[in-house]
Amino acid sequence: MGNGTSLPQHPNAPLTPEGRRRMVACVLDQGWTIEATADRFQVDAKTVRRWRDRYLAEGDAGLQDRSSRPHRSPHRTPRQMRRKVCRIRKKRRWGADHIAHEVGLAASTVQNILNQTGLGRLNRGDRATDTNTKPVRYQRENPGELIHVDIKKIAGIPDGGGWKTRGRGYRREKSSKHHGRAGYRYIHTALDDRSRIAYSEILDDEQGATAARFWLRAAQWFQAHGIKPERVITDNGGCYKSRLWHKACNKTGTKVKKTRPYRPQTNGKVERFHRILLEEWAYIRPWRSETQRARAYTGFIHFYNHHRAHGALGWSTPSSVIQDNLPEEHT
Repeated sequence: MGNGTSLPQHPNAPLTPEGRRRMVACVLDQGWTIEATADRFQVDAKTVRRWRDRYLAEGDAGLQDRSSRPHRSPHRTPRQMRRKVCRIRKKRRWGADHIAHEVGLAASTVQNILNQTGLGRLNRGDRATDTNTKPVRYQRENPGELIHVDIKKIAGIPDGGGWKTRGRGYRREKSSKHHGRAGYRYIHTALDDRSRIAYSEILDDEQGATAARFWLRAAQWFQAHGIKPERVITDNGGCYKSRLWHKACNKTGTKVKKTRPYRPQTNGKVERFHRILLEEWAYIRPWRSETQRARAYTGFIHFYNHHRAHGALGWSTPSSVIQDNLPEEHT
């Protein structure tokens, strides 16, 4: 290429720069004919002539790869028009079809201009969704300063497995009287902001009483591991607005905090944990019963807390972070 960067080569390509040098050497140094050289290297005679002429004109540099982009593009959209397209995109956030109608270009041309300038997606330049903007991340200094709590709803598995194990249309698939519909399960999770260590249970509902009892068990579990829950943050779900929830948090001496409406990023650590659950436990294999999947859940939580490395923790495990940040009386 013009900037000296080599294009990626196929591993079995016969005409790498070294192969071209050998081909040219056959013609210039050994006196082979163009046709004989082309037959030897299984290429067209025009190819042999092209590389011979480049070598004679430029030496070894002529045997390197070049960009196929032309030196001149007389029909390229003028720079002033390209800038106008970008201005309209940033100001109006219109799509390529609308901009094309406005400026008198083809929609495909406008889309190419937007892609080349990094404006091909509408979230570019939008304050709420611009992925080029570095996200504001936070992490508490000590375990227990902030506990993230959330609930993930997943479909239950009927005895014998669902359609993923038995295929669509199996007998009694739509039946609620027998075992066709297994309802839903609710994964209640409490996750420490600093260490990512998690306490989680699979429960039958997401009522306020259920969430309150879960929090009492979670707080006791954290305290057994040397973590004193100081604050707990949840979304604005009904169970977390209930008096029972607030009463349970008062009992454990934990301050209640809420995320802003429609801002799940604030509780992103536990949201990410639930995504890990779906990818590495819930849907990693076809389960034949809810009991089988729930039994595997206990083992996965142990694996997550004690053996699964986390990039956000410098590839440490949650349990190792806990050991490094516990007060002396718990070490």
